[in-house]
Amino acid sequence: MSKPVRLYPKPEPMNLNPRLILIGSILFALVIGWIGIITSTVGL
Repeated sequence: MSKPVRLYPKPEPMNLNPRLILIGSILFALVIGWIGIITSTVGL
């Protein structure tokens, strides 16, 4: 018996790391929060 054939192709590794996505989302949320605080303080 030869090696079994894969039923589906091997998925390619993701270029983006989950850690980078997590850090980016946290920074994005912080930036939006600061923009909201500044706009509410200035009163635009």
